[in-house]
Amino acid sequence: MIFFLIILLLIAVRSATIAAQDQFNKNYLSKIDANNIKGIFVILIIFSHYVGYVQLGGRYDQPYLALREHLNQMVVAMFWFYSGYGIMTSMQRKNKGYLKGILTRRFPKVWASLAAAVGIFMLVNLITGRQYPVGQIMLSLIGWESIGNSNWYMFDTLVIYLLVYLSFSMVKFRSKKVQEYVGCAFLTVLTGVFIYTLMKVGKENYWYNSVIIFPVGCWYALLKDKIESIFMKNDRFYMGGALLAVLIYSISFRNRWKYGIEGYTVWAVAFVAVIVLFTMKVSISSHIFTWFGEHVFSVYMLQRIPMIIFSDLGFARNKYMFLVICIISTVFLADLFDRYIGEKIKRVFA
Repeated sequence: MIFFLIILLLIAVRSATIAAQDQFNKNYLSKIDANNIKGIFVILIIFSHYVGYVQLGGRYDQPYLALREHLNQMVVAMFWFYSGYGIMTSMQRKNKGYLKGILTRRFPKVWASLAAAVGIFMLVNLITGRQYPVGQIMLSLIGWESIGNSNWYMFDTLVIYLLVYLSFSMVKFRSKKVQEYVGCAFLTVLTGVFIYTLMKVGKENYWYNSVIIFPVGCWYALLKDKIESIFMKNDRFYMGGALLAVLIYSISFRNRWKYGIEGYTVWAVAFVAVIVLFTMKVSISSHIFTWFGEHVFSVYMLQRIPMIIFSDLGFARNKYMFLVICIISTVFLADLFDRYIGEKIKRVFA
């Protein structure tokens, strides 16, 4: 696995551009830059899920296994952050029209895409002879259960969209700025309630320990100008902020499991802060990362299909060839899905 990490690193380094002294990457939150960062992490998610189908070990695998253990759920943190930031900035521009669209367009579009992906897994299960109870199949359509697919992130996403609509539709102030801050506060509280609800019903910690980053992204959108005025003033301020973020990250990482969800949240926020500060100075622009960043949903949802099929066929005995085949197959499936299913769903809920 270390060779796959080296390839990933080489692509990132080769495509990286570092801003000059006292200059910064003003487009660090643009769609293009965000897609590159998301592309890196969705590839890491493929690596992480692949581990469940093979037996890794030895000196060539240990560095990746250490990285995987270190990152834990932070492989999805930037997806939450960019999503929260994007929704908040869209509401700032479009206000009530966009908020209504979350319920009438965005939510049903994501749900329809999830249902379509689950339908493909039903077909795969039929072909491979896998059987699931009817109740489990029905609940998989909202992400509460799985029939072989990845599911928890989609369930959380659907709930978060509902919480966004509820939070901001409750706010009635004359001042647009006050509405944004109060709505964001409501969303943060409701997300906390959602997290503790998942804890109470006994869901595994990966269901809830990163979702708080979504409202963090919303808060960043509100405070972006103030944050940039400090950290983008010059390199001294930037380096001071970066060193502080790294220090908090290091301390909170060592204590992330000691203080429950609260301790983990501090580490998660510090992780996002480090990545955001990094992208303020370094821009990564790779066609490979861009493609994966543009196809996050289909890659995330469909990657397990080749893993299941080729594992059944015995390909997992050659663990590295198995990964290569799974990545190529996932790219092929994701492209087909987005081209022939995703585009139709987008047109329906445009």
